[in-house]
Parts: sequence; structure tokens; C-alpha cells
Amino acid sequence: MTPRTTPSVKRSTADWRLALSAFALLSPLAFAQSTAAPAPARDDGVVTLPTFTVSTDKDVGYRAANSVSATRIDTPIKDLPFTVSAFTEQFINDLGALDLQDVLRYAPGVTSGDKSFVAGNNRFSIRGFDGDVPPQRNGFAGNRNTDSANVARVEVMKGPSSLLYGQIVPGGTVNYITKRPVTRQFFALKTSIGDQGDYRVVADVNQPITDRVGVRVVGSWNQDPKWAVTGDTHTWLFAPSLAVQLTKKMSLVLDYEKLSRREEPPVGMQPNVQVAGFSGAPSASTFVKVSDRSYQQGLFDAGSINLGFLGAPPIADDFNYQGDHDYKKADYENFNAELNLQIGDHWVARGNYSWNTRNVAYKLTGLAQWDVTPTAAYRTSSVSYFDYLRDYLANPTAVLNDPTKTASVLLNRRKRIQTSADAFNTYQVDLSGKYEFAGVKLSPLFGAYRQYSRTGGGMTLSSSSSYGNYSATDPALPFTPWNYFDRSTWDRSTDFDEYGLPVVSAGGFTRGREDAYYGVLTAKAFDDRLVLIGGARYDRYRAGGSSGFTYDVNKTTPQFGAGWHVTRDSLLFANYSRSFLVDGTSLTIENPAYNPAIPLNATTNPQSIRTPAAPTRGMGYEFGYKTDFLNGRVSGTATWFHLERADRIVTVRQPVVGLNANGVLSTTEVTFSKQGTVDQSEGVELEFTLSPTDNWQIYATYTTMDIRTTKVTLPTPRLATDPKVSGDYAAYLQGFNDATRLLLGATPEGSAERLASLWTRYNFTADSVKGLWIAGGGSYSSQKAQRTANPALFLPEYYLFDAAIGYSWKRARQKWDVTLNVKNLTDENYYPANQARGKPRQFVLTVGTTF
Repeated sequence: MTPRTTPSVKRSTADWRLALSAFALLSPLAFAQSTAAPAPARDDGVVTLPTFTVSTDKDVGYRAANSVSATRIDTPIKDLPFTVSAFTEQFINDLGALDLQDVLRYAPGVTSGDKSFVAGNNRFSIRGFDGDVPPQRNGFAGNRNTDSANVARVEVMKGPSSLLYGQIVPGGTVNYITKRPVTRQFFALKTSIGDQGDYRVVADVNQPITDRVGVRVVGSWNQDPKWAVTGDTHTWLFAPSLAVQLTKKMSLVLDYEKLSRREEPPVGMQPNVQVAGFSGAPSASTFVKVSDRSYQQGLFDAGSINLGFLGAPPIADDFNYQGDHDYKKADYENFNAELNLQIGDHWVARGNYSWNTRNVAYKLTGLAQWDVTPTAAYRTSSVSYFDYLRDYLANPTAVLNDPTKTASVLLNRRKRIQTSADAFNTYQVDLSGKYEFAGVKLSPLFGAYRQYSRTGGGMTLSSSSSYGNYSATDPALPFTPWNYFDRSTWDRSTDFDEYGLPVVSAGGFTRGREDAYYGVLTAKAFDDRLVLIGGARYDRYRAGGSSGFTYDVNKTTPQFGAGWHVTRDSLLFANYSRSFLVDGTSLTIENPAYNPAIPLNATTNPQSIRTPAAPTRGMGYEFGYKTDFLNGRVSGTATWFHLERADRIVTVRQPVVGLNANGVLSTTEVTFSKQGTVDQSEGVELEFTLSPTDNWQIYATYTTMDIRTTKVTLPTPRLATDPKVSGDYAAYLQGFNDATRLLLGATPEGSAERLASLWTRYNFTADSVKGLWIAGGGSYSSQKAQRTANPALFLPEYYLFDAAIGYSWKRARQKWDVTLNVKNLTDENYYPANQARGKPRQFVLTVGTTF
């Protein structure tokens, strides 16, 4: 048997001691800086009562003073015994950000989990945990795509905080806060133009009608850069809002938002490579070498390991596999009504109704995968596809272009239509109080929540099972495949009747209902030096199809935090919390009553049965230190954290020996879905906002994590007498054990273990250049786990650098500003996530005015 070295899972060393030392060294800088007062804050107080609305009057530049994401009430970040990152409107504007992805690549512990397809790009991996959970919008269900034109602030609440947000991943949640009416009248208009055909217009109109009524309307139209060989994307946004002070103690806010995005055609993900023979159980014709066939069977049995799934082949950065007639049409809508009421001198109540919908239709031609078939030279009794895989990894270009090694490289041109839609109706009531007894301040919060959901979609597609049978007109067959070596076959002009494809999924919907009740108590004592926050949430979730609810689960999740102000401007804190997420409603498990001695029968003697799935469970705790020295000139957080996710659902294949339906003893391959897999993330986060002088701001972060799977759910290995492995049982066990080692200790998909960012802005103050400013910085991501099926496959690390220069002035009491943003300064070719592609270098010139 040819010796094999199974690729190991690359790990980073989390040198948290060095990270904490760096924070400790920076803290004394606060006492060495000038004590000049910070620049005055804006006077844009919102119309609504302040308890549930974040106040911005103490924000200075990039430093956000308060947050609503940790406790649902407006609280100074420096007093919260939790880790919260907040990004101000100025920071968002200076970046030239178009969406949340642009902002959050600078957030500590956050990286893109974009799996756009029909899901949108608002998906993030936080502290190593990714999940299909959209961000919060003003604390409620948010959109899966977001335009920054209507975003006033972005906050990231770290840790498994289901207490306030229900179903989330253990790493935390993102909450973006939209623009609302303010007290002053203005009209702002911005126009941007880029060097790749991109164009953008943003209008923001705020109009007080009376001293009690205010209206604000935000609108945008955006043409994305045309950087790929094909691809055209445009987006438009309409977002009006109304604020009414009904009485001295009662206010109402109504807001609506519609975002439409059209990609005609879309820029698809860069296709990966799939080497033949590794995506399933091996056959004797593919793996002639018996030992390697047994070894591959072991890899496949243990966890469907697919070592032949690899990164993109050598190909142009602007390659796009989608057809000219393909499209992706997405519409997102939100309506929110919020009523705030002050009750007496101690209580404030808020009632909220939120309606949220998403509709996506995706027409696409082709699979994002180059199918690579080795030559017959790798199908002998002494040489196998494992040898080809080793040769390919050593030199992909040489092996692909060697006809003695590679027989074909084809991209299947399957025809496909996929739709996805969901709708959420959410009702929530919060009641917050304030009391003080003998120097102890108590702030209780009680809430009730109900959400009705409807999610689903459908799919139609042609066959893609094999090569050799194609048709330009038959909807059941794919188009002729593309040949990697022959660009004349790359025909993007083909089209198909989207209504004629065979139906694979008719588009059923799942209806859900979630009810929750929660309570939180915030206590401050010893002249506010001691801060205690604790509470719990009871949640019940039910789901089912048109016939009614068939899934019913409940969960109680606590959260506690404690902080001690070492000085007035520093806080030592610790916290503990839990979370949950319904990641699947049913499992396929072994039938405990199955009798292998009698014939298999799907009704009376099945090998598997269905059972409800439990929610995945999150648990975490952290210890940290916050500073807010010199009136916020040195503001930062250093945190050590430990997180776990338990009961993740995995699919395993289990060979079951017994009598088949005809009464013959045989081995049946049964697919089970099981719970029990555990993932863990442990690391250190550093976040600083520094202002050495009034005209200089610095924002910096660093995160190092050890993210790994600590427990896996595995099937039972085959018996030595099984004909599929009896030829070399030792090789089979070696493959099974190697797969186990890959799975146990693997980095979960979408996770990167080291992240860093830096952004700085400098305002010139000399009279001759007053109004001129420059800014710049960048972000770093270490290699990112790309695909669960191949734990040894990582997206490469990358550095991204951006820069900006701007000038602001007034003319006839009208404000003007001009900004040049350079994004991806070094023209890095990078992949922010498994199904996402980074854009090349962009130059964007923006001119704006406010009057």
C-alpha cells in the first residue's frame, strides 16, 4: 500500500498572554496624553423617549459611549459587564461602507460567513461560530441584506445572549440601528462614482412638521462595480420614518424600509475543484488498488470526508461561470411600529410590532465546481487517485496541463431555478423601571415576546448526474459542459425556459410560533462601583407544515454579569450566559426495535425512525477589563472568553447488517442524522479607540482564538467480513481513524482563528488646510476553514488595506464635502467566505452637501 499522509488540520497558537500584555502596556498611555476636552458632540437627540433608544450625544468620532444591545435599555458601554463593540455613523461613512460586511470586517472576533446564494450576505461568524441567523434590526428580526444608507450605528453583542434575542449562535449577535427623525431640519445628498462603472446616490431628508411630529426619508440607488467578465448588480432603497410625541409621556415611531436588489447576471462564487472518486463511496473501477479503495471507504464511512474537494484551480480572477440570462432578484421589506410610554416616575414601557419579509428568485446555469478526472495511469493496482491528489496539491498548474495525468476538467452546465421566501410577524412588550434604596440602584426589565414565522422555498433543475447526455432545448438535460482547456466552450449565451424544468421541491412552507418571557435586573452599589446584571428567559418554539405544529420545544436560558470599577474609568468584569438555536426539527436515528433476523420492512421493521431534534445549546463565560480614561481618549476592552456549542447535528452513514426485504442477509447503507457533536472556541479579544489629540482618532483590534471540534458523533466501523473492506481491513481502519482525527480537532466551517484591524483618521487644523482630513487602515484574516466535508481545506489568509482623503467646507451656510475612498489598496485577490468573492481595487469619489 502506498504510504499516505492525511492532511492535518492547521491550527494557530493563541498567544493570549502576549495580547493581554499589549493591552496593559497601552493603558498607561492614557495618562501621558493631553487633557484637552474632546470635540463637542452633535445635538441630534431623537424624538422618542430615551430609555429604549440609544443616545448619541456623548459619542465623539469613532468612540460610541452608549449601547442598547446588551440590556435593551440605553446604558454606558463602560458600565456593562459584557463585551460590546459599537460603530458610529462617522466610522461607517469614513469607510465608504455599503453594507454590514464592510463595517464588521473591522470588528474584533467577527468575520464574514457569507453564503449568499438565496440567503443574502448578512451572515457572520462571531468568535468562531456561524449560523443561519440574520442580524437584529433595532433589536428585532432584521434583513439578510442591508444598505448602509439607512444605518446609523452597528453594535455587536458578544457571547451566547439568548436572554434578550432568543435563537442565536453562541458567539453573539449583530444589531444594526436605523436612522430615525431628529429635532433639526436638514436635506443631505451624496453622489458617488467609481472607476469600474459603479455609481451611487443617497438622499436623506429630515423634516420636523411641528414640535411634536418629525418625518425622515432615506433613499438610495446603487450600481455595483462591474469588475468580473460578466455581472451587473443594482440596488435601491426607500426608508421613510415618522416620530410623533403623542403626549409628554408617550411617543410613537413608525418606520418602513424596502430594499430591492437585482443581479442580471450575478457574479457567482469562484468554482472549486472536485477530483473524481472522493465525493462518495469508492468503486472498484475508480480505485483499482485494493488498499486505497479500503482506505477511501474508511474516510467516507467515518464522516463523508471528501479530500478531493479543493480550492479554485488556476483561473482568471474575473472569471464568472454564470450565464448571460441568469438572474437573482431579491426584495426585503420591514415595517416597525414602536410605542413608548412613561408610567409614573419609575417605569417606562415599550410596545413593538415588527413585520419582515424576504423574497428571492435565483436563475442560474452551471455548478460552481470543476470536475477533474485523472487519467487511467492512476487507476492501476499500484497507483491510485490518492497519488494524483498528492501530485495536484504539489503543483496544480503542471498537473492540470499534463495530459498524461489529467484526462478532463469539466464544468457541468445544469439548469436551475431556486426560490426562497420568509415572513415574520413579531410582537414584543418591555417594561423597565428605576429605583434606589439606601444607595443601591435597581433597574428591573420585564418582557414578553411572540413571533409568527413562515419560511420555505422551492427548486427546479435539470439532471446533472453524469456527463455525456446534453441538450440545449430539453429542460431535463444540462447544456454542454465547459472545458477548462477550451474557452470556445465557455458559452454564456445559452438560455432555458425557467418554467419547464422538472420540479425537485414544490416549495412547501414551514410555519413557526415562538413565545418568550424574560426578566433582567441591573443593580449598582457602592457609589456605582459595583455593577450586577442577571436574568433569565423562558422560550417555547413550535413549528410544522400546513397540517399544524408537529415540533414543540422549550428552553430556559440565563445570563449573569458582574463588574467592579477599579477606578471611575476602568471596569473589571466577568459574565456567564447560555443560548439556543433550533438548527433542525427532526433526526433520523437507529430504530431500537429493529430486528436484523427478520426481513426489512419500512413499516413493521424499519432500520431507522424519525424523532424530534433538540436545539443546539450554547454556553460561554468571559473575563475582561475596560478602560475609558481621560474622558474617553483611551477607551478599550480586553477580554478572555470560552464558548461551547453542543448538540450540533451531523449526518453519518452507518452500515447495518440484516435480512433485506427478500430475506437475504446483506449490508444496507443507512443515513442517520445525530446530535452530540461539540465545538469550542477560546481566546482573547482586544479593542481600542484612542484619541491622542482632538484631531486624531485610532481604532484597533486584535483577536486570537483556538476554535475546534472537541467531540464528534461517529458511526460504527464495518465488520472485517464486509465485502467492501475485506480486501484490506487494516487500510479501512486506518482511513476510518484518520477521518476521526480530522473531524476531532477540526476548525468549524467559516471560522478564522486570528483577526486584526486598524483604522485611523487625522484632521488637519491649520487655517490653510482646515477641513482636510485623511484616513486609512486595514484588516487581516488568517486562513479560514472552507468546507466541513474536507477539514483540511482552508481559504488563504489575506490583508486588506483601504484609504480615504476628504475635504469639508461651507459656502453660503451650506455644508459641502468631497471624499476619495480607495478600497483594497493593494488589489488583493481574496475570498472572505466559502461562497463569497472579494472585489478588486476600487477608487470611489463622493461629493455631498447638506442644507
